[in-house]
Amino acid sequence: MARQQTFLAAKWSDRWQASYARLSADRQAACDKVAIALIKQESSPGLRIKPIQPRKYYREARITSGDRIVFRIESGTVFFVDVVQHDDISGYGRPPTRPSFAKL
Repeated sequence: MARQQTFLAAKWSDRWQASYARLSADRQAACDKVAIALIKQESSPGLRIKPIQPRKYYREARITSGDRIVFRIESGTVFFVDVVQHDDISGYGRPPTRPSFAKL
């Protein structure tokens, strides 16, 4: 008997939507693949999912060698926070002072 696939609910922040819209079509397609893998809870060594230091409030998943998805999983929901360049990931090393999903 096949194992039933479970999916996480997903919510995207305004910042995510703005960052995603600025990506080229091929970078959006790569981002889509990673987002779907996170929603389906599929892991792959290529995603290199890890907590963002020092506080580990957010996690990052690798899209390409330069792009990262910033996200958080809580209560069965994956919260997509932003799409950033690898060099900009340190800005997410601490919890926000104001929740980015207050409008959801």
